[in-house]
Amino acid sequence: MERRPVSIYEWVVDKEKNEHRKVIIGIGVFLAFGIDYEQFDFGNGSYSTAIVEMPDGTVKNVPVENIKFIDNQ
Repeated sequence: MERRPVSIYEWVVDKEKNEHRKVIIGIGVFLAFGIDYEQFDFGNGSYSTAIVEMPDGTVKNVPVENIKFIDNQ
């Protein structure tokens, strides 16, 4: 299976400009899709994730909207 590189993003709040923007926080290798959940007062809510290996060998479970596949060219 081909190991595809991905950029990982997170949302940052610029209080001076009163805006939210996505900022790249790292680059890793996509391993697989996964699932995670968040606990609410009324129950659990699940969402899709990407399992990503970082250059230092650690693994992150990242919401899919916070990754972007990078071309290998």
